[in-house]
Amino acid sequence: MKKIILLLAVLGFIVVMTSCQKAEEVTVSKYFQAMQHNDKDTMATMSFEPRDIEYKAFEILSIEEPVVEELQLPILLKKSADMEKRKKDQVLLAVEKDDELAEAEDELEDTRRRSKRDELEKKIEELTTQAEEEKQKVKTMQLEINQLDKAIEREKALITLSTGMRENLEMFSGETHLSRVTVKITLENDEVQNYVFLLRKDVLKLQDKQSNGRLIILKLMSEDDYKKEMQAKEEEKSMGETEEVTEEQPAAQEQKEEETNG
Repeated sequence: MKKIILLLAVLGFIVVMTSCQKAEEVTVSKYFQAMQHNDKDTMATMSFEPRDIEYKAFEILSIEEPVVEELQLPILLKKSADMEKRKKDQVLLAVEKDDELAEAEDELEDTRRRSKRDELEKKIEELTTQAEEEKQKVKTMQLEINQLDKAIEREKALITLSTGMRENLEMFSGETHLSRVTVKITLENDEVQNYVFLLRKDVLKLQDKQSNGRLIILKLMSEDDYKKEMQAKEEEKSMGETEEVTEEQPAAQEQKEEETNG
């Protein structure tokens, strides 16, 4: 009887301890167990980019509070639809410019007067450049659409990994919870390194219904690699802001000149 009571007490203690653990801690610990047993199937169900690290020990150093963002899938889908519409309009402009060029070339063939031929040749040269520019815009838009399509497929895959849902994901709104866990790992060669787990959980909403996903591992990388990635993103963001300001300056200068002349 005493043994049964002791066993129940131990089980109760385990349940209490487990319930006190944060979800992030549970997820990271389970992933370490999967790595320890080289359980690639479990790793694949827990991580979008499974990575196996040979280790001796690990210690969770910090768990940051989740950052909640709007679900990106509806935003990406809208961007893609808008870009498709813009591309169709741009294709029409490119076709119109090609038609102008063809008309000018036909007119040149029928013209014998030298002055008129010189005028048409100059016009054809300008139209050729303009037609190529309009076609290039179409190509650029198509590249952006291709990138958006890849981002959409990736987002769908992440949502499915978190929620288990595959069908009609376009119908849902919702939010994404992102958190970061820093772990000290003792590797097989006794080297000690800090690693960063980026975790994600999706919450899907449809009218008054809500479906909560589970935490998945978005990325696992060394702390140094994480810092480099963050620095690269900051530099990319700064460059984008600089380009935006540079593009706005000529328009502002032009408006200022018009006001001065007026």
